[in-house]
Amino acid sequence: MRFRGSDRRLMLGMLAGLAAAIAGMVLAGDQALPFTVIPVLGVIFVGLTLGSGAAMGAYIVATLVLVLLVLQPTRIDDLAPSDVVRLVAFLLGSPLAVLLVNRAEDDRRRASRALRASRDAEAALEAERLRLEAARREVDAALATAERERARLEEVAEAIPEPLIVYDDDGHGTYGNRAALRLLGRSFVERSLEEWGRVTQPRDARGRVLGPDDWPQVRAQREAVRGRLTLRIPMTGRDLMVDVEGTPIPGGGAVLLLRDIGKEEDERRRLSRFASFVAHELRNPLAVAKARIELAQRDPQRGERARTHDGRALESVDAAIGILERLELYSRADSGRVEASREPFELAPAVGSAIERLRARGSQREVRVAMAPGAWVLGDRQLSEQAITNLLTNADRYATPNTPIRVAVEAGPQVVLRVADDGPGIDPEVADRIFRERVTAGRGLGLGLYLVRATMEAMGGSVVLEQPRPGAVFALRWPAADPVRPTAPSEPTGPTAGIER
Repeated sequence: MRFRGSDRRLMLGMLAGLAAAIAGMVLAGDQALPFTVIPVLGVIFVGLTLGSGAAMGAYIVATLVLVLLVLQPTRIDDLAPSDVVRLVAFLLGSPLAVLLVNRAEDDRRRASRALRASRDAEAALEAERLRLEAARREVDAALATAERERARLEEVAEAIPEPLIVYDDDGHGTYGNRAALRLLGRSFVERSLEEWGRVTQPRDARGRVLGPDDWPQVRAQREAVRGRLTLRIPMTGRDLMVDVEGTPIPGGGAVLLLRDIGKEEDERRRLSRFASFVAHELRNPLAVAKARIELAQRDPQRGERARTHDGRALESVDAAIGILERLELYSRADSGRVEASREPFELAPAVGSAIERLRARGSQREVRVAMAPGAWVLGDRQLSEQAITNLLTNADRYATPNTPIRVAVEAGPQVVLRVADDGPGIDPEVADRIFRERVTAGRGLGLGLYLVRATMEAMGGSVVLEQPRPGAVFALRWPAADPVRPTAPSEPTGPTAGIER
């Protein structure tokens, strides 16, 4: 049989009460009443060491022993009034001591619970402090990362040569790079939305004043924006025409990138003057070099190997002269001075000459031509050959390796020549600007398609991008013309192997 801790303490208390009562009796000797102070001290001692339950057990046992001793016939007659008082004091004082011990025990238990609660609270506070410290470190790390990213983005923004402005969701400018501040001034960026509209008076490409909902920083909050605007610069009071591209910022706000059209016009004019200068200065030396090579080829004493080198040198000179012709044509197109004749000519020989020019530039790609019979056009043959050559060069540059270029000619009220390749095509964003000046998909100066448009329009024709991707398809159109000779159309003069009729 196993005893719980409280049972063991109760038994020990009862034994202690019995021992205290016996000790009081032994110390009293022949007196009628044992020393009651001994059991009282025993009860108090038990209560302080074993608890109030054990003290109550000790009190009951001691009381029973004392009562049994007092009620013996040999002792009851010897009881004096003082003995009765002492007995009553024991019977009443010991329970009071037990109550005091019990109250002290309750206070101790409450104090113990309060101490445990205090320790638990301290542990919880320490855990919360550690959690907050970890959260603070995470926030500090996130802020440091955000600051590094902000600094990196600011470096990127400052490296952009065009003005870049960041707006919050209220349309208020929060950041402008150096180009924006240099061109527009800080007040332009930091003005409120209403003041910005009042000062800049934004107008579209046709000069119409825009309403607040059409202002670029407002529209860019909802969708991507691209367009041309005229703005009045607060610093100078002059009007500035800019191309605007706006992009929404996730969570609110927008980014605007401005492109100064006037600056582009200045660059274009400088390039045009440079192109004219280069073409003028180099044309004569190259013509002399070509004449000398042709004279050297006529020397009967030159060997076959020397003649081969002469031929390759002549091809290189012709390629350089072709580049100069394109530069000179660009200069004329830029100034609106492209001179084009409008005479009937057969398109097949022009296609053959264009293929021959492509071969002279080192291309070995196959060109498959489907030529409609009797394709005569009204225009300038030399400029038409140049336009066809530019489209063939473009297709050869961007087409997939080992795939042919396809050329198809359709006759009708307008003669249409299509050049198609199997390359990756043209990005839609680039396709919108492909015939503008100096737009390129990666290589070259971006003059080819610009010159094609300029020359075709000068002779009354046109050029369009019929299919951007997959595989680009360009179409040239001329007004149809009647043949000037009664005989059948002549064959193409160039190496047009693969032409289908």
